[in-house]
Amino acid sequence: MKITKENLTDIREDYEKAHRLIDEESKNDPPTEPFRSHYIARDVLNSALRKVKILAEALEPTSDAASTVRCIHANILKDIAKITTFVEEPRGDVLLKEALELIEIDRGTVPTINIHIEILNQLGIMACNVSNFDDSKQYLDQAKNIYAETKEMERQPLTMADLFGTKEEVEKGKGEKLLESNHTLTLYYLAQVFGFQENLAESARYCHITLKRQLEYNEFEHVDWALNAATLSQFYFPKNHLAQARHLLAASTYMLNRYETEVVEKITNEAERAEKEETLRYRMADVGRCWAKYGLHILVTSKERLGMDDDPVEGTQSEPPLTPVKKMDRFTGLDLAAYEDQVAAEFCLTFDDAKLVMLNSLSWLNKAKEYYTKETEASQYAKILQDIASLYKHLAFFEEDDGNQCKLYKRGADQLEEIVEILNATYYQTICREAWYELGLTYSNMLDVKLSQLDEMQSNERPTPHALNKINHLCEKSIRNFIKFIESYKIELETLELPDNIEEDESHPILYAYFHIGRLYYRLITPDKRLKLKNTENSLFYYSRFVACCQDERMRPRFAQELSVCKEMISLLPLKVEKLKNEISEG
Repeated sequence: MKITKENLTDIREDYEKAHRLIDEESKNDPPTEPFRSHYIARDVLNSALRKVKILAEALEPTSDAASTVRCIHANILKDIAKITTFVEEPRGDVLLKEALELIEIDRGTVPTINIHIEILNQLGIMACNVSNFDDSKQYLDQAKNIYAETKEMERQPLTMADLFGTKEEVEKGKGEKLLESNHTLTLYYLAQVFGFQENLAESARYCHITLKRQLEYNEFEHVDWALNAATLSQFYFPKNHLAQARHLLAASTYMLNRYETEVVEKITNEAERAEKEETLRYRMADVGRCWAKYGLHILVTSKERLGMDDDPVEGTQSEPPLTPVKKMDRFTGLDLAAYEDQVAAEFCLTFDDAKLVMLNSLSWLNKAKEYYTKETEASQYAKILQDIASLYKHLAFFEEDDGNQCKLYKRGADQLEEIVEILNATYYQTICREAWYELGLTYSNMLDVKLSQLDEMQSNERPTPHALNKINHLCEKSIRNFIKFIESYKIELETLELPDNIEEDESHPILYAYFHIGRLYYRLITPDKRLKLKNTENSLFYYSRFVACCQDERMRPRFAQELSVCKEMISLLPLKVEKLKNEISEG
């Protein structure tokens, strides 16, 4: 028996009706019945399935007609499996495996190519979703191999519509287009699997190939594509692939601008347009923050490079040089020069270099603050302020003028002060802790600059009361913020005993805070000997607690340099305390 158009008409109508329900009518499903259209579509597909089985029974199993019907059968099973998974019911994988077994006899034939890849893709993503990554990769590799074999053999795959029609009605090019679309999905899913397997380099490579293919075949949604490109940049710049990271960020920004002109500006419905504009503002802010992270990395790593020892000690292994990687894979057909030329893809050597990078990042963060306001997104707003503070801090490293360096530190401190001013420390404890600690460090850095200026001044003239007050003021502000940081861990200031339940990575900054406070109390300047005694005793107490807490074997290697300083100080400070006590009693 041959199959005719009439034999398949009812099945085709059911199939098309089911897809209308899924693709169109489901958008109008009420919140109380979110899967209503999908349930109806599944019933329609099950009806089509019964008709297919009746038709198959009347065919010679080895005939071309039977092969075509098996492919239609497998397609319907695949769609039922997708609905089953979508509505959060089990057995989706069972239906897919049944579909796979059904077409095994026809494996490698033209009608099976696309459905075979689609089934394997679905099995791959289902296995990935239940953390069965090895099985997932196996399915996806099979799908990838079928694609490669099809291209090598120059076969012409078919669509579901082609299976319902005659050979003369095959829509030329549609099957090949579906093949490419299915292969793009295979690569996209493989990128996810490699990511879960912590093979980040392969994950990034597959992500990039996916983005290129989406552009090539014009199969992308502007915003999703832009976000994926920006996210991918975050893999590359920490590895110093600066040109590649910048290219991805430029492409991301370019695509969001295209979204505005190609989508948003063409919408006439005011409510819909407002929604799209909000999406654009939201995602442009996120991409802007990615640009800022890129700039921060350049500043931080430039600082690290300039501080590296050019002549490593003989017999020690030195890290590979921090050099930007020039190699990159560009997107074709995108004019990105205007975006890429805004910021360098090189490390900074001078203040002028660093300033350009810093100002570019600052510009992006200021734009991001227009979306993430303190009234609507307090935590995200605070994180932007943290990044701005970091920009000022790292730019200060390149500034050679002491006065200007202090101004940069002060601008950074202003950002951090705003964080602790606007946030409730009870609800935003982690961010407040970070801000207090960073404020302690920033005021301490400013103190170092002022002390350096004081040393220079004392060689020529007596320091002014204003200069001395400034130094004390910075000491007190630094101490105050470090103490707030310590107290947030419920540590008693009278004992400075670390809680038993504190994590090792949390104890490190606490001990650094002890070290800094010990140093800061010693730096306070006062003619009052009683106050000087109190400050010296406080300094000794914090230094002593630092040394005591570092008795833990895990801590010693981390704090080797600080331990050496502290041990020396706790041997000298008791003598100073005794001397002050004697002077006070004699006075």
